[in-house]
Amino acid sequence: MPDKQQQEQQLESFNSDKFVSIYSNSVNLDVTPWDFKFVFGGLVGQGPNKPPKIENRVEVVMSPQHAKALLNIFTTHLHEYEKRVGEIKLPQPQPPVEQPFVKAH
Repeated sequence: MPDKQQQEQQLESFNSDKFVSIYSNSVNLDVTPWDFKFVFGGLVGQGPNKPPKIENRVEVVMSPQHAKALLNIFTTHLHEYEKRVGEIKLPQPQPPVEQPFVKAH
């Protein structure tokens, strides 16, 4: 029976012809008992007279078990990154921008 290292070496990874690479600065998460759904997008349309909008670009759905494995991978890699580069600082939340009340007819 092959050991774990031999099994990992047998895996070949390649990009399908449908492979997409995107930059995302927004993610929404929807959780059900059966799956985790991540919707990745980007901030668009932000300007002095334009409210910011999020353009949804790709959806990834996975089992809770896969999501937990992904969490472990993220945690490990973030800790290693912070050891090398320093703590990742998160921006302070901004107060919501007041929108003028518009009465629907």
